[in-house]
Formats: sequence, C-alpha cells, structure tokens
Amino acid sequence: MQKKKLLFLCPNIFGLYDVFKTGLENYSGCEVTTILYRRYKYKNKKEQIQNFLSKAFSGKKLKNQWEEEMYLDLLKEYKHFDYALTICPEMLSAPVLSHVQQIADKSVVYYWDGFDHFPNYRQTLPYFDSLFSFDPEDAKKYKLNFITNFYFAENRNTKATLDFFFLSSFDSRYPVLEKIVSLLEKQQMKVSVLQYVNDKKLKLIPKKHLQSFEFITKPISFKETTELMDKARIVLDIQKDIQKGLTFRVFEAMGLGKKLITTNPEIVNYDFYNPNNIFIWTDETKTIPESFLNTPYVEISEEIYKKYSQESWVKKILDL
Repeated sequence: MQKKKLLFLCPNIFGLYDVFKTGLENYSGCEVTTILYRRYKYKNKKEQIQNFLSKAFSGKKLKNQWEEEMYLDLLKEYKHFDYALTICPEMLSAPVLSHVQQIADKSVVYYWDGFDHFPNYRQTLPYFDSLFSFDPEDAKKYKLNFITNFYFAENRNTKATLDFFFLSSFDSRYPVLEKIVSLLEKQQMKVSVLQYVNDKKLKLIPKKHLQSFEFITKPISFKETTELMDKARIVLDIQKDIQKGLTFRVFEAMGLGKKLITTNPEIVNYDFYNPNNIFIWTDETKTIPESFLNTPYVEISEEIYKKYSQESWVKKILDL
C-alpha cells in the first residue's frame, strides 16, 4: 500500500523543525517532504539596486515579489499531497499559501505563537482547512482548535549534576530571570543559565551579572537543549507577557520527569498540574519552599502522560 504524502513547511529556528519532522515521519505513516523557510538572496548587485530604487520611489519591495516567485517555483515540482502542515504561515505570501492549499487534500496550520505577538496571523486564516493554536484564548477568539505543545524526549535521569537549568534568548524576560536565579543562588542551589545573544544585543549584556549566567553567541539546537536540561533536577520556564499558552519547556520537563518553576499561572488549569512538581513564580514570591526544592518528582498517571506525547499530538492535528 502506497504511503500518503505530507508537505511540511516550517522555519529553521534552533533546529525545532527537525523535532517536528521526526515526529511526523514516526507517527503519521506518511512520506514527509519538508520545506524550510528562507529569505530571498540577491542574485547580483543589479537586483539589490533595483530593489532599493523600487522601494525608494514606489514603496514596492521587489525582494518580496522575488521571494514569492522562489517559493512558487519550488512548489511547482509537487503535484499532490494528502496533507500540508504549515507552521509560522505569516512568513509566506497569500499566493504561496493559496497554492499549498490547492495541492493538498487537507491543509493544516499550527500557530505556535500568540496572535498578539504576530498580528499577521489573522491574514492567514482563510488558507487552511484545519486550524490549531497552543493558546486557549486565541483558540476561543478566532474559533481555532486548541492543542498544547508536546514532549518528544522521554528519560528519567536519576543522577542529575545540576539543581536548575534554563536556556533562552536574551530578551525582555531577563529582569524576571535574574530575580529567580538570585533567589535560587541564595538558597544554595546549583544553577546553570544559558542566554543566547546575537551581535546586535551584545552591548546590552549587564556588566555585572550573577555567576550562574553564561552568555553564548551560537544557537543551541532544540535536541541539544533537551540533553542539557536532562542534567538538572528542576527546569525554569519564563513565559512572554503576551502569551497564555504553555511553552515547549513545560512539556519537555514532563517528558524528562523534571520539576518545573514557571511564571505562567494558567498552568493550574491543566490536568497534569501538581503542586509537588510545579511551582508558580509571581511578583510576590520571596522564597521557594524547601519542600518543593528537595523532594522528588511525583509521576503523573500514564493516561495523562501519554496525552501530551508527540505521537498524540501528530495523530490529533492530522485527525488520524
């Protein structure tokens, strides 16, 4: 029996596409074709000048037009897919999204960030047959299907070498992160924090920062991050202010059997919430209880655990 075909379109952010691709290959039963987003690169100096003049005198970016043509040319070799799964659709033009919908029996989108963060999401809604969001408020507001993120690695490391681990880009979350880490250091916890900083933000790094911080300029892949996380007993999760949905970090911790400190109060509304495993940080937090820090992770039921696996996610989003 011939395998069904699935087209997967995704940005290449910290290697996260590879996590999705592997899951789709393992659990969908489909032959997966992956297209990673890329920006158009000028073929020569003449094109760069043409784009500059067009933008200056008519406000039209020829580079956007060429990028659209690049994707359409790339898609021409594909005639039919049973499924198309798109992530971050705002990075593709309307004609490209329309073409994807035409060549797929079922076009699916997963909005893995909030609509407040990416307002252009709204313009992409008409181009999909099945729409999913990780944010319960966005799902309700825009009549989308709600689905959480998932864990993809399962392990129970009983010989952790760290108490806490956190990795993120250096951004507006830094002040909150600094407060949490400062408190953990005072409570004699062994903490490791990696902050990815691009060249533009290097000058913004505080000259005086806590000893637990390490600033890196080379991104670390999602899979490598999970391996580092597995060395800690407890994981930190600091949400962005404009999102309500739970980050991947929450589910990575679940898959690895790690305790979690999170700033997202919405976590209490989920069936896996257990105060023995999850501590919610607020602006009023003055200390983290020793009863949380120094007790083991309490396993959740097998039924709930499997509910948040990557396998369950793939089967739900493709309606298998």
